[in-house]
Amino acid sequence: MTKKELERREKAACYAFKDGNFDKAFEYILQLIDINSKNIVFRFRRPELYEIETLNEKKIFLCRPFLYEDNGDCKILFNNTELYRYLMLEMKADKYEKVKGIISPEFDKIMEKAIDENPKMIELKEKIRNEALIACMTENYSDYMWKNYAKNFEGICLIYNLREVILSFKEEFGYRIFPVRYVDDREKQEDIRFGVNEYGKSDDCYENETKKYILSCLTKDKIPYSKEAEWRIFSEYEELPKDAKGKKFDFVVKPKGIIMGKNISINPEFEESVNKYSKSEVVKLFTQMDFDSCLKYLN
Repeated sequence: MTKKELERREKAACYAFKDGNFDKAFEYILQLIDINSKNIVFRFRRPELYEIETLNEKKIFLCRPFLYEDNGDCKILFNNTELYRYLMLEMKADKYEKVKGIISPEFDKIMEKAIDENPKMIELKEKIRNEALIACMTENYSDYMWKNYAKNFEGICLIYNLREVILSFKEEFGYRIFPVRYVDDREKQEDIRFGVNEYGKSDDCYENETKKYILSCLTKDKIPYSKEAEWRIFSEYEELPKDAKGKKFDFVVKPKGIIMGKNISINPEFEESVNKYSKSEVVKLFTQMDFDSCLKYLN
């Protein structure tokens, strides 16, 4: 991924969810579409029958982050020092009057560690993290994607028109579509660290929390994930049963084509379901060997 593309992704996310300037954010999204020479994105899927059922229903399944191998995806970062100091020195100053003299940089480190290791805090972070629901598309077509996201070439790759996906978005669908931004070290990224601005007493705390949460969901480490060039479809909050893995949402965009993994025949029932979907919806099928002709067909 080029430096310019990384910058455009950064500006799209930050203009939208730090500055609240969605018109400016959309300018950078359009620039990202324009530099995508093929104007397509890929969605690699495992060989599961429910994947085809979901396509037939004109839906898309958004899943909770705990299902991802990356346990840092959507991870919540708190500014522990800022929050505990606010609690002791402002919110409950009378209660902590006798001990406020011990607050120091050294004490901050002790509190930081104690808060991070507290079981209730660990549970809270995981609960907040899994309020988000996510589906992924990528500009990267490679063996890496096939191996990791389509069960080692046994699944399929759905091909979508990027502009069509973005312009299909309607607020009533209940989700957003944005490019992921990539940073050098997510754990040290201050603009996604929750502090007093999100959990204080001001009237705009809830709005601040929501925007920062979305920005957090759009932020991933540059290494190793920038090679995925991900576009993220996400819902920032859904009230679901605790054991639910996710939820289906309306998705009106039909794939422009489907590439069959070279090992798809290992799962004949799945392969047959893909063929039936292709015929009923008039969606062109390709093999991995046909990738170049697939691109010509789409252009």
